[in-house]
Amino acid sequence: MKSWNIGRAAALVAAGTLAACGAFAQNLPARIKIGSSQPLSGPTALNGQTARMVQEMTIKEINAAGGMGGRPVDLVFGDDQGDPTHAVTEVRRLVDQEKINVIIGPGVANVALASAPIVTPAKILSFPFTGAKSITVQNFPYGFATFYPSDAFAEAMVNYAIDKLGAKNIAIMADTGAQGRAAADTAKDYIPKRGGRVTGIEYADFDAQDYTPQVLNLKRGNPDVVLQVTSVQIGAGRFYLATEEQNWPVRIVSQVSSLFPEEIKKIAGANAYGARRLHGLTVKAVTMCPGEDPSRLPFVQFRDKLKAFTPDWQKIPLAIAPYYYDEMYITKAAVDATRSVDGPTLASWIEKNGGSVKGLILGPPTASATDHFLYHSEVFAFTVRPDQVNAQGVAVREGC
Repeated sequence: MKSWNIGRAAALVAAGTLAACGAFAQNLPARIKIGSSQPLSGPTALNGQTARMVQEMTIKEINAAGGMGGRPVDLVFGDDQGDPTHAVTEVRRLVDQEKINVIIGPGVANVALASAPIVTPAKILSFPFTGAKSITVQNFPYGFATFYPSDAFAEAMVNYAIDKLGAKNIAIMADTGAQGRAAADTAKDYIPKRGGRVTGIEYADFDAQDYTPQVLNLKRGNPDVVLQVTSVQIGAGRFYLATEEQNWPVRIVSQVSSLFPEEIKKIAGANAYGARRLHGLTVKAVTMCPGEDPSRLPFVQFRDKLKAFTPDWQKIPLAIAPYYYDEMYITKAAVDATRSVDGPTLASWIEKNGGSVKGLILGPPTASATDHFLYHSEVFAFTVRPDQVNAQGVAVREGC
């Protein structure tokens, strides 16, 4: 009788365990659908094309390895054109019609913010691509900004200008977007704290055609360095070109010039980087110090995979490509661990466990319950010749 009870108890436990596992598995759909809202057309289309190429490669890789949570993954794109109105239309289509479980994008602060009233009530995990501090845990409780926050990179740019370039007088050139204004405000307050002086602040729309008025105004202050914050490469190229046209060889510390060297050269001229006055913020993962073995860098291995995936890999700015790769694997880690596509569940897991995700290019995320930016100042690096890379596609890091 005793043995029967033991056997019966074991059977009941096993049945209960199977039932629990079955219920647990039911949290996942038969196929997981990830939406990607990107500017596939419009002035920032290069970003969208980069995202699409990398995401398609990554999903193929993930599916070949068993998917997410043991489920195959489908990828559905929406062309938001880098415009808030189009973003609302496309994100609503992805959420309401396509029934996506996770959304990557949109990018640029005002475009991403326009999507918040759709993705937040739907409780969907999202990854807006912006550094604007207007992305908060309040308006994106289930969203994580892929780009580093504006206050962190603005302070890093000031530190570089003062500590590495010896600047005492610093001007600020920013775009009119939320990220640009936030970074300008941070820099304006931080420069005096570092013993520097702000000689002038100018703004321009991110797609402005002519920066001559801003250059003339900033030049009057005779700064040692100009900090430039712009959401797209167009602004960096046109601002540099305007300084050349006004015969003003001022050094520029930019948060995008190292990310889009080929595109900036098309606008500013083939020798834009040759004068070594464009100092660009980037990440350690895509740079190296002299003497390092580049073949050991995860970025180089990623580049080789992208090269094998499509002959078009050379058409995209590789310095921003890792962001789109890492966010997919962060999503996979969260889904694998929770066996859920519920936004609050996934967001909570990333807050608590994001730093444990292995195999990322940029390094472990540092998001938390109070800060939904995936990366911070620990990933920063600067380059002056991002247009000159070695055989593995890696540029030399400044300040090694």
